[in-house]
Amino acid sequence: MSDAGVSPLADRLRDRIAREGPLRFDDFQGAALYDAAGGYYERPGRVGRSGDFVTGASWHPAFARCLARATTRLARELGEAIDLVDVGCGEGELLSFLDETAAGAGWRLRGVEASAERRAAALRRVPGATFHSSSDELPGGLTGLVVAYELLDALPVRALRVEEEGTLSERRVGLDGEGRFTWVEQPCPDGSEILSALASRGAALEPNQLLEVRPGAAALVRTIASRLDRGLLLFFDYGAPTRALYGPARPNGTLEAFLSHRVSRDVLTDPGSRDITAWVDFGEVEETLRAEGFVVRGLVSQSRFLLATGVAEELALAPGEAVSASMVAERNAVAKLVSPGGMGESIRVLVAERETGLGKSLISSPLV
Repeated sequence: MSDAGVSPLADRLRDRIAREGPLRFDDFQGAALYDAAGGYYERPGRVGRSGDFVTGASWHPAFARCLARATTRLARELGEAIDLVDVGCGEGELLSFLDETAAGAGWRLRGVEASAERRAAALRRVPGATFHSSSDELPGGLTGLVVAYELLDALPVRALRVEEEGTLSERRVGLDGEGRFTWVEQPCPDGSEILSALASRGAALEPNQLLEVRPGAAALVRTIASRLDRGLLLFFDYGAPTRALYGPARPNGTLEAFLSHRVSRDVLTDPGSRDITAWVDFGEVEETLRAEGFVVRGLVSQSRFLLATGVAEELALAPGEAVSASMVAERNAVAKLVSPGGMGESIRVLVAERETGLGKSLISSPLV
């Protein structure tokens, strides 16, 4: 059955392919996610328990309280006013959880969100914060903590395949005879440069292996890093070091879609209806941060990071607290942030710092 006419965005993409030929996947994905008149991220209600996926930042206020503990420690160490920045803040869920604490401590809250609709919603939710449409708008000279939760995996990727002779082909999006979006392979014009960059970070690719690379990741990381003079950078995301990400365990790459909390490999049908994502190459992120003068403390699981910042306090019974159904439900919700079978182990945190030593504690032991 043809998917022609599913949405105006699909029709516009179909017309573009008819005019220009098959699209590079990052162009297709960019439209599917960010098109102002039909992109997925312009839809309300995409994040949360009733949406297509949840994040630690939106799941429970306990996540924000863990960040607040780290920020309090950082403020004591640096001895000056703190900026707390959420890059990719969506509708301001995380900042809203931090608002009261920030007001009492004198922290300056900032959010970065590309979507005008979501930025407006965030401002309504946290009117005391300052919001920007891109990281380029962030002022320089920031001191404090910058957090990016599932920011990088939302950047468009190029879809590639390793040929038998070791070169790369580009997997583009074309149309079949019934007008449905389909994969079309063409030679990759800069394949040798891509292969060289991956090899320098330890990737060992096999013939017919599918893979994705993210053209905008390094530039975005560099921009964010350039704004922070002193403090911590925390990148939370699905991903792995380069060698593991492009190793034999992932011959089909990591490109996938999320719709109603279900994962699918169908990333072409009805663009704008579903989230499209791929794992982050944390080796590239680390390489970029080191070049910007940051000390990279390591890559750890979300559960390990949250345990270091006091999430166990959220699970412990208070003296004299009676066990109740509501208490059990609350503890279960917090536990999902650190559960081995869920986001606690799937989400990784890259901890980097400049002119502070707090990062080492965040990957090794509880804060004191």
